[in-house]
Amino acid sequence: MTQQDAGSTLAHALRGEWPFTSRDAELDLITALLDPACDDPRGPRGAVVVAPAGVGKTRLLREVRSWAEARGLPTSSVIATRAASGTPYGAVLHLLPEGAADHPDRAGWHGSFSARLRSEGGRRVVLVDDAHLLDQASAALLLQLSLDGVATPVVTVRRGRSVPDPVTALWKEDLALRVDLQPLSATEVADLIRRALGGPVSDRTIARLTAVSGGNVLYARELVMAAAERGSLRSLDGVWMWDEQVVLAPRLVDAVWARLEALDAAQRRALAVVAVGETLPLTVAEVVAPPDVLSWLEEVGLVRVDDSDGREVLRLGHPLYGEVLLARIGAIGRRRLVGSLAEAFDAAGPREVESALVRVVTWRLDAGREQTRETLLDAATRANQVFAHALAARLARAALEAGDADPVGRAPAVIELGRGLVGSNRAGESLALLTQVEDAVLTGSDPHLVDDYVDVRFRAKYHGLGDVQQVEAFLDRVGSSTGIPSGGDGAPSRENRLAPYRATIASGQGRPHEALVIAEPLLERTDLSPLHRLMILETTGEALGQLGLHRRAEGVWERLRQFPVGSTSRASDVGVRADLQAAFSGLRDGRVADVLPVFTAMHSAMVDSPDVVNRGLVCLGLGRCLIHAGRLAHARAVLLDAVEDFRKVDLDDSLAWALTLLSQVASLSHRTERARRRRDDALASRREPGPARQAADVVVADVWLTVAEGDHTGAAAIALAGAQQYPQLELARAGLLHLACRLGERGSEVTHSLHLVADRVECDYPRLLADHADAMRSGDRHALEAVAERFARRGLLPLAVEAAAQAATAHRAVGAGDGARRMAGRMQVLASRIDGGATQTLAAQEPVPVLSRREQEVASLAAAGLSNASIAHRLVVSVRTVESHLYQAFGKLGVTSRADLERYLPPSRGGVSRPQ
Repeated sequence: MTQQDAGSTLAHALRGEWPFTSRDAELDLITALLDPACDDPRGPRGAVVVAPAGVGKTRLLREVRSWAEARGLPTSSVIATRAASGTPYGAVLHLLPEGAADHPDRAGWHGSFSARLRSEGGRRVVLVDDAHLLDQASAALLLQLSLDGVATPVVTVRRGRSVPDPVTALWKEDLALRVDLQPLSATEVADLIRRALGGPVSDRTIARLTAVSGGNVLYARELVMAAAERGSLRSLDGVWMWDEQVVLAPRLVDAVWARLEALDAAQRRALAVVAVGETLPLTVAEVVAPPDVLSWLEEVGLVRVDDSDGREVLRLGHPLYGEVLLARIGAIGRRRLVGSLAEAFDAAGPREVESALVRVVTWRLDAGREQTRETLLDAATRANQVFAHALAARLARAALEAGDADPVGRAPAVIELGRGLVGSNRAGESLALLTQVEDAVLTGSDPHLVDDYVDVRFRAKYHGLGDVQQVEAFLDRVGSSTGIPSGGDGAPSRENRLAPYRATIASGQGRPHEALVIAEPLLERTDLSPLHRLMILETTGEALGQLGLHRRAEGVWERLRQFPVGSTSRASDVGVRADLQAAFSGLRDGRVADVLPVFTAMHSAMVDSPDVVNRGLVCLGLGRCLIHAGRLAHARAVLLDAVEDFRKVDLDDSLAWALTLLSQVASLSHRTERARRRRDDALASRREPGPARQAADVVVADVWLTVAEGDHTGAAAIALAGAQQYPQLELARAGLLHLACRLGERGSEVTHSLHLVADRVECDYPRLLADHADAMRSGDRHALEAVAERFARRGLLPLAVEAAAQAATAHRAVGAGDGARRMAGRMQVLASRIDGGATQTLAAQEPVPVLSRREQEVASLAAAGLSNASIAHRLVVSVRTVESHLYQAFGKLGVTSRADLERYLPPSRGGVSRPQ
């Protein structure tokens, strides 16, 4: 089946009834009013549901009808339409009793209805959708039937629309309760979409679909269906992923246009201005559109004023208004709008232009206005700083076209264009352009221009293409050029200007000691440029983290966080990079319980960030953390988001890294063929030799794939060989040595090497790994128990499961049955908290203590802190019976006190929930 066929099949399935969610409270409130056993028969017996279009009022009405019919209550449905609103009683003609049309007056009609309903006995529930469209006669009849006590009205009306007086009287006269529905929250829309798709959805897909749908259930449904049918929303590796392309399918357009079609030309143009200029300063908006029109648009909810950042700006009332409206305006209409917006900013004054320079310059460009090279170059620089790299490249090209042909004069625009191309994943194209001005720059008299050129070329050649040898040759060439002063007069030497790049290469190639030798002496130098000081801090922090010297690294990371953001173009994301270094170092130290919340918070904060590279690295770090925590399904979804990011911009072989981690997830999930494909995809993407920081994960992926194929001995050999690959990467070596030990390589050389690493670092994890290796080697049951708990406290649950299983085996080997049962129970408790349970780990199968249903129930209550008497009272048994069951549970679990139950009591297999 093709992707398009699969999308059509999914879209067809989604056209059915979506899950009813997040309206349970409103449903319960309304049905309580309809219940014949209502405690207060004098109060309102119906409901008027007031809500904006598309938030689920019609679906709520259907749920009310289903509830009523299931309880045998008589019901009648009325659907009010604009077409029938011009005909008296047009909405209710299908409900007229036989002969009612013979009554010449209104009272006769109403009497016929009341008589018929009264003869049927009991109240009839009359459900009216879109009651604001009722004709006056039908609305009056509904009110009369309610007053007569023969009908219970449940009606919906659209907020903001004029409503017939009789409908308003329903809640004003206390015949019905007014129920106001609000748009669903982001969490509620996310839950609805997950339930509708019926499978895992990536976090970013959920966040973006939720944001674009704006809490409107109708829009969410049509948006998802259109994206699925077009293949924009697809299942990848079992996870739903959206490419964020809003597909304006006819049903979605019709749903949104129903809100916009009544606008006149002036109102439509004003709304389009806000859509193009969003977020648009109110002072500018009032230049380009009539203030009274803008005020009306705000009144009806099509735009809103946002002053959250201290200044008033206009935003659309819903994200899809702009998508639909601008699609109808077309390219020519948009060109006229952006021209008007540019003129409006100019009229508002230099301050407004300066605050939105990139947008204003882009609008002028779109409208065909002439601009100076300096203005275009300034806008390109700012666009690169906010990660709008494709736009920056466009603006820089325009600056080149506006300037002369002199290589030195062209160089600043070429450099900015090169920076934009690297950020757009076009490093090769960037290098070709940079080469054209290299000689002119390196032989010129502007050292700042040389610094800028070297930085962009290094980013393209090293980070973009990974060509280490050519980069080193380039740095040597720069070092001998005349464009960089040799030092003196307060200026740094040529070597000090190039030192940050040489240190970056050393760290990236797995030589952190060499990187520190280069970088640390320069940490306090004040003569270096902000760019070079920033690079020195970054490289030093990374190298210290690689070496496990975390106490020294903390001070560097704090200096990074405090680095002035505006001092250099590369400082705009310095805070994120500092936090990433710290979080990755914490992960190397095995502190999963500490850093998982950090990665999760960063992931939520960056879900909409234009900084694709760091956004992807956050996903990668979170995915790696989740693997160590045993949460493979979530790890897979997050890593798939990382893959999508790195397909857009792949620096430092990050795409290969994400694919490598996905291979690990597949192997641990026993999906061997998929793991092999992911590993092969990573190999095809990787540029040899690849960054050293990924090396351990590459080895681990090969190890787990070999394990999945049934070769533990070969897997241990791969881990040992990998540990020798980068001898300076202390924490990576410790992890691989420990992995080899887990796979059966338990010679003294391995444990000795682990202890040497533990002695050299400032963090605790290698010591824990060494202790585990010693305990495995000696079979020390008590040491294995202690190690299992240390792993569990760190959030390393798969390792905790393994150590607990090893402890159980060791207890059994010496005939300690109580200890074996206790640790088998502990293993089961820990395994229940990870995906796939113990099958995700190398733990041997252990006989699991099995409690009877009543033993499990009594032990669970005891673990929750209840006394024997309280348990007896709750279960309606004697205290002696409780004591007997507890005695049996203690024996089966190998524990001696109630305090042990919470830790060692295995999850119930019989459906009894443990108390929370």
